[in-house]
Order: sequence, then C-alpha cells, then structure tokens
Amino acid sequence: MSAASLPAKNFSKDISKDNPITQIEITTDQARQLGELNQLTRALASPARLAILGTLAGRPGQVVTLEELAAQVGNAAGKLEREVRQLAETGLIEIKEWGSDQPGREPRPHLVVFEAQALQKLQPMIAALSQLTRQLQPAEPTDIMDERTKTVAIFIKNGQLTGWPAQFKRQVYIVEEIAKNFEPEVRYSESQVDDILKQIYEYDHCTLRRYLVDLKFLQRANGEYWKTGGQPS
Repeated sequence: MSAASLPAKNFSKDISKDNPITQIEITTDQARQLGELNQLTRALASPARLAILGTLAGRPGQVVTLEELAAQVGNAAGKLEREVRQLAETGLIEIKEWGSDQPGREPRPHLVVFEAQALQKLQPMIAALSQLTRQLQPAEPTDIMDERTKTVAIFIKNGQLTGWPAQFKRQVYIVEEIAKNFEPEVRYSESQVDDILKQIYEYDHCTLRRYLVDLKFLQRANGEYWKTGGQPS
C-alpha cells in the first residue's frame, strides 16, 4: 500500500542515523603511558623482534653477544642490529656494550641483555589503558532506544503529532502509537474518532483517520469504528 502524506502542514524533520563521537579527557601521565605502550606494541609487531625478545627473556640477566643471539634466532647478526636497537629504545632489552668491526665505522650492538625490570613498566601502561577503557564505557548500562521508540520520541511530543516521517515503516510506528488512544471493544462514531484525533493533530485529522483504517488499526462499518490488531510492525 502506498501511504499518502499529510498535506496540511509541511514537515521537514525525519530520522537520521546517529553517529555519536565519544570524547574523553586524559592526563599528561596517561598520555605518556599510552605513548610508551604504543611504542611497545609497535616494537613487538615483528616476528624477528619477538624472536629476539623471547630468546633473551629465556636467559634473564645473562649477557649475550649479538653473534650468539643471531645463532639462536637463525638470522645473520648484521640483520639483527636494527631490531635490537628498536627493542632497546623501548627498554625491553639493554645494549651493554657497543663494538665496531673497523675503525671509523658506526658502533654496533655487541652485548645485549633482557631487561627484567622492563616488565614492571607494563603495569602502569596497562593500568592507564584500563582506566581509559572504563571512561569509554558507562558505569551502568543505559537503555538504547530501538527504532520504533526513537521514531515515536521524535514525532510525538506530549501526545501531539509534531512531524511526519518519510519512511513508510516509521509512519506505521506513528499510526500504531496513535491507535493507543482508542480502547478495545469500544464502538466509536466518526465524530468521536475525529474528536480524539483533533487532540493529536488538529491540521488534518481526516488523513490520520484514513491511516488508522488503511493500516487496520481501526475497523469501520455502518458508521462505527472499533479498534483491531493493526498491521504488524
């Protein structure tokens, strides 16, 4: 069925998709902790660096040469220099000694060790992340309006019809809500129906009456109207 629009008043209001943006405030310390955590996660986003860290963590407190480390992880020592430097920047490992194969050449990591105390740094980082996560989540769950409830809330205020949705499904929601003003098993004359609808929408109660009948919320016969089940919504 193609539903007619209410002609007597121009409605421009309709439901749009809500895209709420949640904003939270963070302290300087939280920002620092999150920055360090971001640096840490980026450092660990590499199989090579994970292999290096796992090898050193398995030998806590033991100083290892870069060549020994390379043999353990199955890679050339020269290819590990960049990975070792990045892990050292996070504080997860410590470069205990630097060396150079040739005079004038840039020093390279020579002795490295797993920094056991680095694990203690993770606790405040995780705590900061956990606190921000709690800020993003409400302490108590709030009721989220479904489409029908939202539609009724927008277009019916204090029992008055204030707008008309463009989408037919939402029009049915509105007519269904209006039908609640009629009692089951009560016979109404047309003038009684009009009196009720005028209280809801004075501009064009006839169109509302037609909606109620067309959508089968009201049945009509011999000049009388009575409430029925209506179109399922």
